[in-house]
Amino acid sequence: MPTPRSLFITAAILALPAALSAAGLSETSEYLSAHQALADGLPGVAGVKAERLLKQKGWTRVETRELATFAAEAWTRADDGARVLALADAYDLDHELFWRGQALALIGDLTAARTALSEEGASARHPRSDLLLAQILASMGENAEARSVASALLTSSDSALQSRARLLLSEIDLDENRAPAGLSSKDESAPARFLRARALLQSGQITQAEQILESVRNSQAGGEHMHQAATLLQMEALLRQNHAAEAQELLLKFLDTTADTSLWTEAFDLLNRIHQATSSQATLPELVLRWVSSGNTAQQQPDPPPVLAAATAEFRGHALYLTAQWLAAQKRDDETLGMLEALLQMNPSHPRYREAMHLAMELYASHHTDDRVLALADAWRRQFGGAPVPVDFAVGGILFRRGEAKQAMEIFQSAANVAATLTERRRALFNAAVAAVSAGDSALYQSLLGQLEVVTNGSAGKDTGDSAATLELEKALYLASRRSPETEKALRAFIRTYPKHQRFADGCIALAEWLLLSAPPRIDEAGKALDNATTAAELSPAQRERIGYTRLWIKDASGELKSLVADAADFIKAWPKSPLLPEVRMKIAGAYYRLEDYANARTEFEIIAKEYPETAHADTALYFAAMSATSVMSVEGRARALEIWDELAQKNGPLAVAARRQQALSERLQGNHLAALTALDQVLAMKALDHEQRLTTQCEKAELLLLLGKTEPARLDAAADLLDAFLADHSLSFMWKARAGFTLASVHHDARRDTEALEACYNVLRAAEMTPPASPADYIWFSKAGFFGVDLLEATRQWDAAARLAEQIAQRPGDRSSEARDRATKIRLEHFLWEGPAPTPPKVLKMESPPADKPAPTSASDKGGSKGTKKKSR
Repeated sequence: MPTPRSLFITAAILALPAALSAAGLSETSEYLSAHQALADGLPGVAGVKAERLLKQKGWTRVETRELATFAAEAWTRADDGARVLALADAYDLDHELFWRGQALALIGDLTAARTALSEEGASARHPRSDLLLAQILASMGENAEARSVASALLTSSDSALQSRARLLLSEIDLDENRAPAGLSSKDESAPARFLRARALLQSGQITQAEQILESVRNSQAGGEHMHQAATLLQMEALLRQNHAAEAQELLLKFLDTTADTSLWTEAFDLLNRIHQATSSQATLPELVLRWVSSGNTAQQQPDPPPVLAAATAEFRGHALYLTAQWLAAQKRDDETLGMLEALLQMNPSHPRYREAMHLAMELYASHHTDDRVLALADAWRRQFGGAPVPVDFAVGGILFRRGEAKQAMEIFQSAANVAATLTERRRALFNAAVAAVSAGDSALYQSLLGQLEVVTNGSAGKDTGDSAATLELEKALYLASRRSPETEKALRAFIRTYPKHQRFADGCIALAEWLLLSAPPRIDEAGKALDNATTAAELSPAQRERIGYTRLWIKDASGELKSLVADAADFIKAWPKSPLLPEVRMKIAGAYYRLEDYANARTEFEIIAKEYPETAHADTALYFAAMSATSVMSVEGRARALEIWDELAQKNGPLAVAARRQQALSERLQGNHLAALTALDQVLAMKALDHEQRLTTQCEKAELLLLLGKTEPARLDAAADLLDAFLADHSLSFMWKARAGFTLASVHHDARRDTEALEACYNVLRAAEMTPPASPADYIWFSKAGFFGVDLLEATRQWDAAARLAEQIAQRPGDRSSEARDRATKIRLEHFLWEGPAPTPPKVLKMESPPADKPAPTSASDKGGSKGTKKKSR
């Protein structure tokens, strides 16, 4: 499957404005406020408000659908695909497949997005769905199909759709080294000029292309994405003119001064090509090596917001991969693998992750480092090949084909010791035993055989004396131990030929186990095989026990967890002395854990660790007991979890690394000013407290909870609840609304809920429209909330919304109004947001100081939705 590519012009998801209206909703102030927030360029705030309304009862089906669709549009504009998917799963949406496709595209799952959009027939799809589908197909490199879908939009009555379709078709033409036939010479928009420059560059008319690109870069319109794309294309022009050294110098400066951009992949690819064209390929630029460890200069901040921290991590990954490419070209394989492993461990969702894994596997294979090749191959299959398969099965198959049984045995043992699930541990132990037989290690085989009695049991029951039948069964069981493709055929032949054999049930059980070990498990067939086992003329207690135990595996594989718990409890009662009890209890504990019943899971895991300390399950049970304890979120649980993880880590066993990692992620010690909080509660309990004092004390309590929340996150929720209840009093004066609103924004920000924090700030500014600040105290809290909102928007690089919010602050007379006006002007000038003439002549951008941030959010006029056919009832 090809790696999705970025489109310079048409990568942004299109959503046309929707006309949403319903009688009940149109009279709801909070819904009107949500619409206003969306119009003000604050889609996250609009989404929060819409979802809050959805939780209220009393809406009609039509109103609920409208609210959910509006929330989906808001979160789409906020680029939060996960929340759009959650809405699509929970509610009926107008034209749901469109929103689902938008959401899947936003989270990067283009294949699923394409499937979702294609579910609606071409004749039934809304034109905006066709454009979105065409964009996705083009991003996946399927240009022919993208062209077919986009071409149909050229006759649309919607001029915006026509324009987008023409630009997309032009970009496809350019990607295929064709002249962009549909590009209008009259279109003077920044995207059209950019594409014309690209066409001129491809045809060798470099001077004309550079002139157009310079005009794009000098324009105050078009947004940062377009300016950055033009900057990169100018460097491409330098490369084509054999000015590789100059292009490299400028591109290094561009990358070092750009905090975030959606064009990093293209920029680093260009840097790689430029570097290959220079005369000093053996020397790696020191700047790139610095990026590997700390990111670029623009990203160096003492306390970066989460969005910048994520951007820095992605940037470092690009630098790691680029350095690895350069080192690989110089045959410095050990250093290359070090870089690649760092990237693989640092960011599994990085755009270069797949390429880094592939290059690492190639290098490891060339050095015969089979263990790492197989581990990476399995990780590849689990991540990119659909449903995951057992690690031991994949690894064993590869190694057996290579005849390296000893190494396979070691890998299976390691897999069994660190298996993430109980099922994976069982399968890894089974394959380790098989590998031990092939490697001739009989001592290890006997040890593993004891643990795998539930799987093999080849010697259960008495011999009937029918040597031919017994030989057939033993042959089938041996094939099963070798994971031979002939196993199922041999077992079925035995069952069909010898239905009266004393070990008939053993053959049926072995077949059921084989079917369960398939990838994917063939659960229904395994159940039928066990049912067939019960038809044997006579079943020994051991066989009955084995049938009961194998049925637990069927419950496990089919995900019937509650039934698994009940059946496992019955098994324990029926066979209280069974050697399989540790395994059965592990199944009960594992089922509770997967059901998120962490209290019962912890109890069961601790019973296993206490009652079966010498078994192979003891350490695994302890580990999951700690996981369960910390998931309960009790102080005792966290303390106990830390003790367990420390104990496992000190044992320096197979789980030591995992235990230390969990220990690092566990909650830190709590630090509370309980005396102060108790005192405030006592004050609030006093009957003589007047109204103003009560308001003051409630705000002070919230501010103290905010302080305590620095070390106790739960306190932030208490503060938010308190302030939400406080602000529910609509009789509050503006000063109290503004003070509580600013404090609530601070609480949400510390709780890493910046969208909710922005909503709190926005609500203060909306309140000022109804009751403007009338006193110095009013204005202090008003300006605090307003500037905090601007800070939040700038931290997430929502430049247009930040400028507009600053302009709202400037409209209110006060000692910070001029500061707000200057800040809005600065944002618009620095981020190319003027729609008309700029207030001062803009300076021509120099290549030494390229724009430093990613594109501004798509404006409200660029996105939207319309009602479509209602989906079938849930």
